[in-house]
Amino acid sequence: MSRRKPIMKKISMKYHFFDSASTTPCCSEASQLVQQFAVEDYGNPSSSHLFGQKGARAIREARLFFAQTFRVEPDQIIFTGSGSEADNLAIYGTALNSLGTRPQKFRVIASSTEHPAVRRTVQSLAHLGIDTQLIPVDSTGQISCSHYEEMLTPSTLLVSIQQVNNITGAILPVEELAQIAKEKVPGVIFHTDAVQGFGKARTITAPSQIDLLSISGHKVKGPKGVGALIVLNRRLLKSGFQPLIWGGEQEGGFRSGTQNPGLIAGFYVAAKQTLSQLDSHNEHFRNLQNCFKELLIEKGLMSRQGEPAKKVCWNSPDLAVPHIVSLSVPGYPTGPLTRLLEERGFLVSTGSACSSSKAEPDSVLSAMGLPTQRSHFAIRISFLDIHQSEDIQNLVNALEDSLRVMSELLGGKF
Repeated sequence: MSRRKPIMKKISMKYHFFDSASTTPCCSEASQLVQQFAVEDYGNPSSSHLFGQKGARAIREARLFFAQTFRVEPDQIIFTGSGSEADNLAIYGTALNSLGTRPQKFRVIASSTEHPAVRRTVQSLAHLGIDTQLIPVDSTGQISCSHYEEMLTPSTLLVSIQQVNNITGAILPVEELAQIAKEKVPGVIFHTDAVQGFGKARTITAPSQIDLLSISGHKVKGPKGVGALIVLNRRLLKSGFQPLIWGGEQEGGFRSGTQNPGLIAGFYVAAKQTLSQLDSHNEHFRNLQNCFKELLIEKGLMSRQGEPAKKVCWNSPDLAVPHIVSLSVPGYPTGPLTRLLEERGFLVSTGSACSSSKAEPDSVLSAMGLPTQRSHFAIRISFLDIHQSEDIQNLVNALEDSLRVMSELLGGKF
């Protein structure tokens, strides 16, 4: 009788992970807490006995940390199963809470470059009879202020605009945009998806014109499967939105279900570590990005600004977080290109990890008005703090070699 072959081959090649915008490695302190509360202190945190209270205590400590970070009270922190769930709770929870209570049809708007967790959620409200609109952006990914102000009508209930774009890294002035919304429509609720911004850009704290803010654990070296909705505007806890998950009244009744102390505690320690290193990491990422850009130019793969275009186009704007870079290589299909890079030990992304399986133009780059050739043939490269200039040099060499191979396969000259 033959032995069964292993499902997965042992990975012997050393891979370089350049996809931190999709996820980050869980830090050792966080992973230890996940295991501790899964195997040792495994009690239900809602139980009154010792095992349960150990978990409850860990959750309280985590809640207090995030409350202090965002300058709110502990009950204004709602732990969720992901950043996407936090987005959905903010948007659907607000919209469902207003159905049947407002005398007229109301409007929900979001930027056209939002992560699918926001954009698709907003668009899905249309089947409930809600007026949904997407705000146009310019070629740098910034909100078109004239269109934005036109969309802010007395019927506007909710605005959702991300802090940092997950494809290009563009930083949006969400606090200014929230101020504009509140001046135009007093009482409007403003939500920001800060999943890509938390730990990378300035932390938004109360008091703020922003009412609701979403974050996620695995973007800051925490475990997957945990996020949080931060209720910066305490008034909303009373009548602003309703739960999507009903049950045992955990998380103040806004997110029922047995809490996972290991995930929440892991999120806490990882976030604490990441926030303490924010400035030094951003300086490091900026140096890596400058090195990457210069090497692409030196290799003749990309032109300097104002020069005739070459093979590689840089899509990320100047006002962006330094660890995310969007590139386009018109005419070079991203699927084969990323596979060739992977064969050389470099893992990059074709876009948002939540929708990367679809072979179609990137919706963010299309919304920015980039030509189809650029939005269809785009890859995303995002750095980790462990990367050094040598890794960037090797990445550029691998990209150059991969493009040479593809040129030969496509019958062209490199």
